[in-house]
Amino acid sequence: MRFYRRLQPVQALSFDLDDTLYDNTPVLLNAEARLLQRLASESPDPRAQDPHWWQQQKAATLMATPHLLHDTTEARRATLQRGLGLLGHDNPIRASEQLMSDFLIWRSAISVPAQIEQLLMGLAERYPLAVITNGNADVRRFLPNVPFASVRCAGPHGVQKPAPDLFQQCCAELGIPPEALLHVGDHPGTDVLGAINAGCQAALLTPGANGRIRRDGPALPTLELTSLEALRHLL
Repeated sequence: MRFYRRLQPVQALSFDLDDTLYDNTPVLLNAEARLLQRLASESPDPRAQDPHWWQQQKAATLMATPHLLHDTTEARRATLQRGLGLLGHDNPIRASEQLMSDFLIWRSAISVPAQIEQLLMGLAERYPLAVITNGNADVRRFLPNVPFASVRCAGPHGVQKPAPDLFQQCCAELGIPPEALLHVGDHPGTDVLGAINAGCQAALLTPGANGRIRRDGPALPTLELTSLEALRHLL
């Protein structure tokens, strides 16, 4: 544990999801693979199973609708609709809706390590807990027993971190001043910068749950953690 700023009294904790509470890479790879399998049943065109072709459709979709950069769910839905239309699907809107519904289930098929869930349950006895994420994993599906008091997701609730919006909304919902929120995340450029810009405190987890070490960023965190378990000693 390393401190870069003086820790102010903490009244609530917020957590990033992907690569903070779990390794997101295998989850996303599995969801993407299942989506490509389903797309094969929607169109006989070999492009339907070509991930590079779908990347091109995503780029074209975001160029045409740049506001979707902040909403991963709607960006993927629009990409699917665009791609299926180009593939000659007879009902790309209905198909993209169903595919997106299934993808979100696969996307949230996450197994959080038991010790992390136990840590969160213990912290929840003493602090309100929140989620602040740029992604679209549904924390209610894979951590249903953790009583999160606030869940703020980019897209439905505002623009992505490092913009301060989600942090400000979280603090308002919890009824606390920004400096009383300690946000825990693995990314210096979104979690740390976003929290600091919003006037909150930031704990950088490095390495993250994916084993990646990222220390260099545009803003210094309040402190650096080498494991989430260190929160037991900190708080």
